[in-house]
Amino acid sequence: MLAYNLILYGTVFLILYAYRAVHIVSKEWSSRSKWLFRVSFLLAAFFVYTTTAYLAVNRASYEGNELIRNYTIVGAITLSVTLLSICVFQLFADIVLLIRSLSFRFSGSKATGGSMQRRTFLNKLALGIGGIMMGSFIWGTTKGKYGWRIINNHLAFDNLPKAFDGLKIVQISDLHLGSFRENFEPIKEAVQMINELEPDYIFFTGDLVNESPKEAEAWVPILQSLKAKQGKFAVLGNHDYGWGRTSDAEKEENSRGVAAIKKRMDFQVLLNEHQVIEKDGEKIGLVGVENWGYSEQNWFPTKGDYKKSIEGMEEVPFKILLSHDPSHWDHHIQGKEDVDLTLSGHTHGGQVGVSIPGLFEISAAKLFYKRYAGLYKEGRQHLYVNRGMGFLIFPGRVGMPPEITLHRLNKA
Repeated sequence: MLAYNLILYGTVFLILYAYRAVHIVSKEWSSRSKWLFRVSFLLAAFFVYTTTAYLAVNRASYEGNELIRNYTIVGAITLSVTLLSICVFQLFADIVLLIRSLSFRFSGSKATGGSMQRRTFLNKLALGIGGIMMGSFIWGTTKGKYGWRIINNHLAFDNLPKAFDGLKIVQISDLHLGSFRENFEPIKEAVQMINELEPDYIFFTGDLVNESPKEAEAWVPILQSLKAKQGKFAVLGNHDYGWGRTSDAEKEENSRGVAAIKKRMDFQVLLNEHQVIEKDGEKIGLVGVENWGYSEQNWFPTKGDYKKSIEGMEEVPFKILLSHDPSHWDHHIQGKEDVDLTLSGHTHGGQVGVSIPGLFEISAAKLFYKRYAGLYKEGRQHLYVNRGMGFLIFPGRVGMPPEITLHRLNKA
């Protein structure tokens, strides 16, 4: 109840505090422009605030209405982030003015006209940053969530058999087809992009659906058209066991249904199993585990069993592991098992953040996952966490584009 009241009344405070920036910036405008700007800001802010608050409180009445659900989530988050961005810079401007005012008071000097100019500049900056944030969220929830990004990941290994030097692997993850609501065109575009890469293998690291195998039925012909020279392999993600399913029997039924559909899409599904891949008389091992998820609340299935997966596997010099949740690598693989490269997904990179691979990346996902996006290395072992192609709960991608990864393996 306390958290609810903080959000409810705190948002009103943020609107009014952000309005100060609007008021200051528009002070020298013409009377008509000034009041149009100020009234428009207050009307828009309070409209989004009141409607999203009402819909959130009465969400049970609108269960199943995706349009209302998406508006509530996007509206509330966009408003909050925009207001916070403005208020942070507004607070900075106020602190600067307070320090200057106290400095002049104690020194006996008089403030100059430059103080108001700086104040106006800082408030213009605040509104500009707020506008950028609002624009980013609008873009991310309309076009950005389909803005496929191909990331090239070059890796070299001493123990990679020479026959596999130059191996091209496309990794995809977290499609969450239920979120696309049979909007086929964006996925068709992604399929074309993948096929143009001419990969040797396509590895899908889990979460085909949100809840039910039925969500994927209409997509079979599209994902069946994914082409790989040597084969397509997949594992299950936590959502493939059914989001909200409680009994083990329900989860089992759901996961088998998803696995069956993946097979119809021409993927070989590895359920705590392995496949030895041979080329020119040399071999590498491909291991696929069921989902293993770590959470104190036991939110996710923990059926992944690496040791079971490699039972009966012949000796090979190089191993690739497909495991949906990257926390599996930290808890059971890194420093414990003879795995050279682990490919995971699950985190979506947080869906919201700032991502410039290889240079800079920040995301809320870092608060929940030690390894949440991109490449990690410990000793000779590598983990790559794909940022996912789909989206869930928040219907968008802001600064964290959907990802198709092209891994190129070379012999060092």
